[in-house]
Amino acid sequence: MVYEIRYFPNPGRADILLLIAETGGVPYKFVGVNRETEWPQLKPSTRYSQLPSLKINDNFTLYQTVAIARFLAKEGGLYPSDPFQALQTEEYINALEEVFNHLLRVLFFTPEDKKEEATKYFTEVTLKNVFGALNSALEKNGGYLTGTLSWADLDFFEIAAFVEGRGKIDVMTVAPQLPKLRENILSHERAKAFLVSERNFKNKK
Repeated sequence: MVYEIRYFPNPGRADILLLIAETGGVPYKFVGVNRETEWPQLKPSTRYSQLPSLKINDNFTLYQTVAIARFLAKEGGLYPSDPFQALQTEEYINALEEVFNHLLRVLFFTPEDKKEEATKYFTEVTLKNVFGALNSALEKNGGYLTGTLSWADLDFFEIAAFVEGRGKIDVMTVAPQLPKLRENILSHERAKAFLVSERNFKNKK
């Protein structure tokens, strides 16, 4: 079965979904939605008036990024079969969502005259707490969060790139094990092939 990932054809919340699907060898088709010409008509028909979505079959479409990521990870063998490790990845994913959502608030919902203070708090509290804890897990497990490649590793990779790229924050100061994580991910043939390809929207100009 070929799943259908629908999102805007640019970097964003679908990045982690594409990376998981590609790394796990999950068959999918990406359907790009033009934000100006197509989204206004499509939006009312979506469950939460938002994307991404994953069409699983003609009778069911799944929404919410983490739920879709979990489904694709299970389909692609990137969700741990060990119950304890599975719980660990769930915890890490939720912590990374906290980082992502906090940075979004700083970037897009904070007045300009308060952004410096808000960025400082984000960096010294939220980012330090979450990335510091995950860095300890990487150090303990040879550059993986739970010992083998999982959806949580791929999400950490993506969120770290977002913090660096959009937040202009040096994540190495709080997570010096990230280069080892990146090395491990790039050693995976399918992950590397996707990350350097034009299917990765970060590479499109």
